[in-house]
Amino acid sequence: MGTIADHAQLRCRPDCRRARRGRDLDNGDAAVTGDEGKERPEMKTPKAIVAFLFLIMLGFPSCGNEPQKPIMSSADARAQEMPPNRIVSMAPSITEIVFALGLGEKVVGVSDFCDYPPEAAKRPKVGGLVNPNVEAVIALEPDLVIALPNATHENTYRSLRQLGIKMLSLPNDTIADLYATVETIGQEAGAEAAAAEMIKGLQEKFAEVGSRVADRPKRRVMFIVGMDPLFVAGKGTFINDLIGIAGGENIAGDSSMKYPQLSIEQVVSKAPEVIFYTSLNFELTGDQEKQAEKVWSAYSTIPAVKEGRIHGLVADHVTLPGPRLRIGIEEMARAIHPEAFPQREQDQ
Repeated sequence: MGTIADHAQLRCRPDCRRARRGRDLDNGDAAVTGDEGKERPEMKTPKAIVAFLFLIMLGFPSCGNEPQKPIMSSADARAQEMPPNRIVSMAPSITEIVFALGLGEKVVGVSDFCDYPPEAAKRPKVGGLVNPNVEAVIALEPDLVIALPNATHENTYRSLRQLGIKMLSLPNDTIADLYATVETIGQEAGAEAAAAEMIKGLQEKFAEVGSRVADRPKRRVMFIVGMDPLFVAGKGTFINDLIGIAGGENIAGDSSMKYPQLSIEQVVSKAPEVIFYTSLNFELTGDQEKQAEKVWSAYSTIPAVKEGRIHGLVADHVTLPGPRLRIGIEEMARAIHPEAFPQREQDQ
């Protein structure tokens, strides 16, 4: 959940979820206690978003931010001539892209966390991002398996390759990775035109939003991906890219880690003017939004707290690197620079 997700995957995701320290994320029922001993409101972590946190955690140990390249199996040369007819997707962001390219009818299996579009949830499950089920994959007789790069699962990938199953391992860390992933899937699955159209649509939307905020001062932004403890999106992530496009400056943009942990003291020092959280952290209801604001109310010197600029975002729109980033980028820009969007548009 490569991804806050689909994430970071955020369904991390996006795409990435992992057990909290000493706890099972599926219950997600523990209250969070701040540095000043104040009990924070309970945060629910539905099963559907566990994938994003896992992929984010995969990025924690990484100090480098070099872009990854797609990895193909040795069986690729033999399978190049014929487009696949039976595809297994091992990540929510990949599944969403494959369906958006018009390849949904060819999808015969998905990960446990793939639930968008709704048709994807009806496909046979092949395990989670932490524990892919090799036997389940093999039983589906796929001619293409698409996954995210993950050294932890190299034995799984190796087993599939040894059986002659074509494997694509496609990174999704950055916006550039997203473009490359869409293009590669399009090429390998015979959907080049649809892939080009998807990339064009994303690029045009990013350019449109970027032009609206181009002449406005960059506002310092913190994007929360985990509250217990506090983790944020850093350099080398598609979320960092989105913040920049939307007219913000990521307070963790100089971090050596993709998803660094910050202390409250560091947050106070970096003084974010806008704070984003997602439905990974709190349900986006009126009461939950008030609770999210309450979490930070003890730190009134932070500009975002003082000015009431703490915004909840739909996780799927900003933590799954895929076509719905076209929605997420505008939601972020409207929150960072509301003055760039006429009120009539704000109400639409």
